[in-house]
Amino acid sequence: MNFTWIPAEKGHPIVEFHDVRTEKAQSEHYLDLIDSLGAALAFSGAHDLGQFRVAGHPDRLILLRGFASIPARRQALEAFHVTQDWSHQRANAASLVRNAEVILTRAVTPAAGIRALRGDEPITAVISELRFAEQIGSYHLWLRLLLRKARMDPMAAFATLEAVNDVPAVPVVKNRSQHIALIRSTGRVPSLPPELRNMLRYPPEILTLEPALTLVW
Repeated sequence: MNFTWIPAEKGHPIVEFHDVRTEKAQSEHYLDLIDSLGAALAFSGAHDLGQFRVAGHPDRLILLRGFASIPARRQALEAFHVTQDWSHQRANAASLVRNAEVILTRAVTPAAGIRALRGDEPITAVISELRFAEQIGSYHLWLRLLLRKARMDPMAAFATLEAVNDVPAVPVVKNRSQHIALIRSTGRVPSLPPELRNMLRYPPEILTLEPALTLVW
């Protein structure tokens, strides 16, 4: 196994990982609003890779948005933010959200590129925060080996992209090196051995994601 970033010509290697906490009982309204903006986003060049509810957390949503490259992301979001759709819905979006974080990542796997597929099965997200950015490659390879032995090879994996965010309208998490693995929910994620645990600031967050639409990996 080698650690390589997915090249730009493969799928949508630049991925925004949106972790959204809505106001109480507003998650469905927020999803409806995102759906209403979907056509404008797609026309601008952003690709909806998935919308998920977090099991056990009714007001938490995970949204994934893909782009062909960092310049393509800037072009797409700047084009979207001047549309009438967004100008009309911006205040509504703000009123529905209690807190939101966006992790700007680059896809590591699968090698064929990131694409949305049809399906309705839940998936597991393993979100890890590393102590040092230079450990991401080793962590990814060892975690993948551990999961492969458990027959839980990740269907997709992303890591924090160390790049300047050139879209101020979409603030992203800074100064945190994170790795995100998405796994088909076929069993319990194995405990990390000390070598992997010692690379992390905290134990990994393990979430069960339930597709809000019929879009999964």
